Amino acid sequence: MMGRARKTNFLRPLYRMGWLTIWSAWLVVLFYGVPAWVPYNDKLTWVVLTVLVTTVAYGLHRLLDYFVTGRPLRAPRQIGG
Repeated sequence: MMGRARKTNFLRPLYRMGWLTIWSAWLVVLFYGVPAWVPYNDKLTWVVLTVLVTTVAYGLHRLLDYFVTGRPLRAPRQIGG
């Protein structure tokens, strides 16, 4: 069965570079930024900053999805109804 030829998404390299930049910056902030800002024995602040940095990176990744690939940002699923 012959289908249409697959179209190449010309924005794919931009998407991959954005993905790599966002998550590389996330790793750098986790390995170098958080230890520089927070004392070693303050575990609660380490956890809070790690969650905050991860949330920001995930949000940027979702915005990149929206602007480059056009995927809508889905609302959380509603239970019931």
